[in-house]
Amino acid sequence: MKLKYFIKTFIVLLLSGYFFLISAQSDFEIVESFKAKLQKISSQIENADSLQQLNLVNGEIAELEQEFKTHKNLLDKSLYPDDFSKSLASLNNEFLLRQRDFITIDILQTEVVELSSQVEFLNRRNNELLVKIQDLEAIRNKDKKTIAKLENLVADLRANIYKRDRMVIEMVDSLMPPLMREKANLTAEDKQEIISDEEKGNVLTNVKRTINDNTRFLEVTSLKPKDLTEIRKQQSEFSKTWRYIGLKLIDVYSDDEQKSGEIKIIDSLFTRWHRAVDREAWSTMREEFSENDIQLQKFSDAEQFKGVLISFINDEIKNIDVKSETESKNIFVNFVDSTWFDSIQPTWMPYLLDNKLITGAQKDEIETKISEWKSGLFPSMWWIYLIIALVIIGTIIFIVLRRKPKSKTEDAILE
Repeated sequence: MKLKYFIKTFIVLLLSGYFFLISAQSDFEIVESFKAKLQKISSQIENADSLQQLNLVNGEIAELEQEFKTHKNLLDKSLYPDDFSKSLASLNNEFLLRQRDFITIDILQTEVVELSSQVEFLNRRNNELLVKIQDLEAIRNKDKKTIAKLENLVADLRANIYKRDRMVIEMVDSLMPPLMREKANLTAEDKQEIISDEEKGNVLTNVKRTINDNTRFLEVTSLKPKDLTEIRKQQSEFSKTWRYIGLKLIDVYSDDEQKSGEIKIIDSLFTRWHRAVDREAWSTMREEFSENDIQLQKFSDAEQFKGVLISFINDEIKNIDVKSETESKNIFVNFVDSTWFDSIQPTWMPYLLDNKLITGAQKDEIETKISEWKSGLFPSMWWIYLIIALVIIGTIIFIVLRRKPKSKTEDAILE
């Protein structure tokens, strides 16, 4: 009897253990299946190549929730510190972030196409203005009407070029959405996307065009320090954007010799543009001397500028006794009063010094030579002033002595 009871009890325990193991195995499989499907969907979100492909994943998230919601309590215990709801919320957040990235990229691609159209219009308009300005600048003796027309054309061109530069900077910036900028290495899909956007907007060609037009603008116009300061700021922003994106584009087009060559050309154009801004300052200063009948040799840097001016002054000092006094003094007035102290020193020197295009020592050398020229042309008359002063002092002493009252002793002698 006892044996039968023991056998029954053993069988019951054995069956209970078996069903417990089956149940435990079933729970484990449910948890692992949920984790696997969760990870699979997460990978699909990360690797989606388009918004359309990503949207397909959204349905799988809904299916996952529907399939495992009956096991919520089990999953809440097994996924600690997360739970069923948090896991799905995290997955939905991944989806939304990736969706936002694709929407941003689509917007940027649309902007690139629109910007390309606007840039092309400005390219044509700017070219027309450059030709007109060049024709007007060629007229040496411009009347007031021509000068006014020229100034208006230059103002229009400057505004157009600035507007076009802003658009091209945006186009360049759009090639690298924030998502790509954060990546240390671009995938093959990333590179293909950039290539596609670059071709749609013809970005590299537009970058070359805008830099060339900026350089031509400097060549056909005469600008003041205020204008050049604004252009330098514009250059700095453009160069900063290009330096970052350009490095990435070298990687993108590493297998395309033609495009790689275009990127190198753009780098050299930036250098040319920077040099053109510096040349414009020296060229305009030479024109200002020329407008006051002072013809100087060309100069393109501070050392040449100093050398040309000092050489001119030395020649004038040597010719003081050769030329007529009137001619020599007219040249001095035109050079020093009408040009150097009227525009070069107050207007150009602060710009040159601030941008390290000239040193204080070089400026002082020129002004020392100007003082030497002045001394040779207008000799100091200090000795005449000294004689006049002595005569005046002697006269005063004489008058004082004449008016001095006689003493009693002198009166007694006279009596």
